[in-house]
Amino acid sequence: MHLRLAQINPTVGDIAGNLELVKEAWRSAPQRTDLVISPELVVCGYPPLDLLNEESFISSCMEAVQKLAAEFPGHPPLLLGCPWILEEKPFNAAVLLHKGKVQKVFTKRFLPNYDVFDEKRYFTEGQHETVLHLENGLCLITICEDLWASNPGQLLQESMYSASSLSAIINLSASPFAYNQQQYREQAIGKFSKEANALVAYCNQVGANTELIFDGRSGLYGESGPISHTLSFTAECIDVTLPASSDPLPTGQKSNEPSLWEKEVINALILGIQDYFKKLNLKQALLGLSGGLDSALVAYLASKALGAENVLAVLMPSEYSSKHSINDALALAKNLGISTKEIPIKSSLATLTDALPAKLSTLTQENLQARTRGLLLMALANEENRILLNTSNKSEVAVGYTTIYGDMCGGLSIIGDVWKTQAYQLAHYINRNQEIIPKEILLKPPSAELRPNQTDADELPDYEHLDPFLIEIIEEGKTLASCQTQTLSEKDQERVYQLIERSEWKRFQSPPILRVSDKAFGQGRRIPIAKRRS
Repeated sequence: MHLRLAQINPTVGDIAGNLELVKEAWRSAPQRTDLVISPELVVCGYPPLDLLNEESFISSCMEAVQKLAAEFPGHPPLLLGCPWILEEKPFNAAVLLHKGKVQKVFTKRFLPNYDVFDEKRYFTEGQHETVLHLENGLCLITICEDLWASNPGQLLQESMYSASSLSAIINLSASPFAYNQQQYREQAIGKFSKEANALVAYCNQVGANTELIFDGRSGLYGESGPISHTLSFTAECIDVTLPASSDPLPTGQKSNEPSLWEKEVINALILGIQDYFKKLNLKQALLGLSGGLDSALVAYLASKALGAENVLAVLMPSEYSSKHSINDALALAKNLGISTKEIPIKSSLATLTDALPAKLSTLTQENLQARTRGLLLMALANEENRILLNTSNKSEVAVGYTTIYGDMCGGLSIIGDVWKTQAYQLAHYINRNQEIIPKEILLKPPSAELRPNQTDADELPDYEHLDPFLIEIIEEGKTLASCQTQTLSEKDQERVYQLIERSEWKRFQSPPILRVSDKAFGQGRRIPIAKRRS
């Protein structure tokens, strides 16, 4: 059996544009192809969220699919991910197009309702037949979570088939990237493949839609891993051939992902920036370049994603800015080939300070500096039709070591899901062959430079001690009582925990954060702002 897996990069809501991508994959399929397969909900893009509740949105998807079927009556069958109405109920569906019309509709049975997934809000759990009859065999049709949550034997029995009659498992997916996700995928796919005694043809979405980044990795998988698969973060088609029923099944080979995480995260963030700009018809970006690690990392990622000619770095020194920070920022900009603009904030800050009635506290003075910079950056973004990139890291966002309407400004947060210690690892990876990020940036203590000789360590534990505690609380969902971290004293744990709790209102007003972990701030973590823990 010959299958084409169309790893497509859809845009949410762009029904016509998405179907053009499907058409190209369908039209160019080899003549011998038995089935062309698309990702989950490719017609509307994933995740469509409340677009699904808009009047006529689902019916528009359905009408477009029916027209598509009529355009290609002589092509191989196509299994297409699309929202669909059956019996007056909405389903997350895989629609079979063949011989000029819709032949069959398969529905998703297990609707994820955790983290970034909210499918029970929109869809009905499917109870329809799951087996597709093709000329060269039988395929069990699953949609994303079905592969993780269901039992292949049960699905086959409900359709009155046994595993011995199965040729392959088809999975249409929209599974977001996280730097440990592929390991979990391969475990789930491998378990399903072993139980069904059949290979899994896995077709996953690629590209980014706002916060969510999809890495693809579509391919043919056995119980031990991929047999053949696409490149990650790349839109492409892969043609796979299933072995004859008399041949032993290949088991595949496990990936060695952990050693590649820096490369994967960098590629994911670059794709996240590219698609955010492309899908919003934007071109140019700017950022505040301080001479510190975080803005250096964002400048590198933006220059790779958008082209150096489309990135403007703005230096905004104050009386507390060190000469080496300015020099480091200029050296980085030169290495990247990005243009710079210098706007000292001393006079602007003096004007704002004079407008206030009393002597300002140290905290207010520091916040006013950050907000002055934010104000100027946003004004420049308006004037030059650019998008401001936010440069806050996940450690700062977790404890509220950020200034609302200051360094939290921006249209997109690039490294808001990257811990500070991980930011250093990414920087060293970037510098693995040549010095791109000046070594001085990596060696000096982190500092906001809002007062004389200030460093982050004046107010926070060292990040190498802080981050393990934050990971347990934020990513692993542990409480202060259950946390096992030994890197912080009990007193520091209590203080940091209170900082996390008190900063929820700030995080609620953050720009969208590109998601690269399995627990990011944003739509996947919904903590009440007004709360009290007893």
